[in-house]
Amino acid sequence: MGNIICFDENTPVDDWICMSNAATDVFINVLSLSGSMLAETVEEKQLIIWLSEKDQKFVGLGTVGFNIVDMPWKKETFSNDKRFLLNVIKSVENKLGWEKLDYIPKLVLPNLQKFKEYIEKMTEDDIDDNVISEWLNAAESNDPIHCGFPRCKKHNTLLTFLGCQICNS
Repeated sequence: MGNIICFDENTPVDDWICMSNAATDVFINVLSLSGSMLAETVEEKQLIIWLSEKDQKFVGLGTVGFNIVDMPWKKETFSNDKRFLLNVIKSVENKLGWEKLDYIPKLVLPNLQKFKEYIEKMTEDDIDDNVISEWLNAAESNDPIHCGFPRCKKHNTLLTFLGCQICNS
């Protein structure tokens, strides 16, 4: 069993990002590390936390796939947020934060390239305004997204309601 990332529900099967559970953990870990290091705005932090919530240890193996259009985008900050995620991807390619891992990520770059293509394809017209409000409203009041964006003391990553994605791996 593995995970699938697509642009949207109409993405052709041969264009899916298909990853094993282990590859998915590495993929999310490196995005969480680099993204946490670069995130400055509330929206940037929310995007990284949303990705970091794809924590298979708690959510379940093979259950953390997603569509790019279902990420918590905001129309008001979309251009900046898209640029931010593309910068995060570039930083992952440059191995930003990898020294905090107790392993060397392998085979992450091909999946990252397709992820980058999906982010580049995303437009403001693809945003569903309800996604972010539903995600934020579903979070408990003590969720890190409502509590000033605390960070892991060991990895300095943004914490989710599940804790640190890296510690949990």
